[in-house]
Amino acid sequence: MSRTRYLGGAVLGALMLAPGSAFAQESFNLTFQSAYPAGDPQFLHFQEWAEDIARYSGGRLNIETLPAGAVVPAFEVLDATHDEVIDGAHAWSGFWVGKDRAAVMVSSGPAGPFGMDWSDMWGWYYQGGGLDEVNWFFQEHLELDVIWRPLLSSGAQPLGWFNREIESVEDMQGLRLRIPGIPGEMYEGMGVSVITLPGGEIVPAGERGVIDAAEFVGPWIDFALGFQDIWQIYYAPAYHEVVTVGEVLINKSTWESLPEDLQHIYELVTEVSMLRWEQKQQRQDKIHMDRMAEDGVEFRRTPEDVLEQSLEVWHRILEEDYTTNPAFKRLVDSQLEWASYVVPAKRILEPDFNALADLYWGPDGFIAQAEFLDFEWTVPDYYATFAE
Repeated sequence: MSRTRYLGGAVLGALMLAPGSAFAQESFNLTFQSAYPAGDPQFLHFQEWAEDIARYSGGRLNIETLPAGAVVPAFEVLDATHDEVIDGAHAWSGFWVGKDRAAVMVSSGPAGPFGMDWSDMWGWYYQGGGLDEVNWFFQEHLELDVIWRPLLSSGAQPLGWFNREIESVEDMQGLRLRIPGIPGEMYEGMGVSVITLPGGEIVPAGERGVIDAAEFVGPWIDFALGFQDIWQIYYAPAYHEVVTVGEVLINKSTWESLPEDLQHIYELVTEVSMLRWEQKQQRQDKIHMDRMAEDGVEFRRTPEDVLEQSLEVWHRILEEDYTTNPAFKRLVDSQLEWASYVVPAKRILEPDFNALADLYWGPDGFIAQAEFLDFEWTVPDYYATFAE
């Protein structure tokens, strides 16, 4: 009897997915809006994600992807998803600190957080209980009917774009810098005037002189939006967003209306999309750094006192929010639990990759000197600025 029941279930499952069946032809057409403009590579990745979902679902789950401002302003996509004005959104949780400052810890806690890189954060989401904590934050704490998933990581974000040299913290004071949320507060605590703008408004603001300098994502994305047409000095690295995770949100009722197999496809495509993005971004950043150099952009290393003071300010912010905001503390405690395993282990087991990078790819490095290699490598002029 159990064998018959098993075979009957298998046949039923096949019929549900068979071409021409009522179940197979049931389709769902959803509308998502991004917080990013159409020319942003993050938006293009959002489109590719939706195309993959349509393909792997055999056309049963189709997601229309709209750029920032198509239905609602960029910073309103979260509320619009909750209110079912749109079915879902593509954004970054740091935008939601106005609702609760703990939002910054969902995707981009400064300094890692706590020494974690993008792969460690992914481990926290999928192996360390992070997804449960994040969805508790949105659904129960903020009382929003949304389901949150990570879609991509922009990696470590540089200090940003300037038109004057920054030799110390003193040179930062008084600058009108575009940078959002708590990362912005790190520089505000150093005397910077912080201005928050969506990605598509940064270059126009620079053209009008509304801002003196700008931070956004990284070479690939910044170049695509035209930052090099406004600013000519690019400073890196920075500690304000060592990990920055982009998100995709779907209305909870909409999610629950989807058949289980389409939910699984959505989940799997979303998880795989992050890895695909990370692989692509690593190459594209170097390509666009070369293009920036060709356009006359100068690469400079961020002064050590800027890095050190930004961390000092962050630790003051962390203490204040941790001791006064239970939601902030809950997310931090969960991350600390995961980071206490993965960060010390990596620190002990992994080699110094910066030293290895310089050994092979730096000025007078092994790749340029090894005559037996059938590979040509010219060290970019900007590399020496960062080589140890």
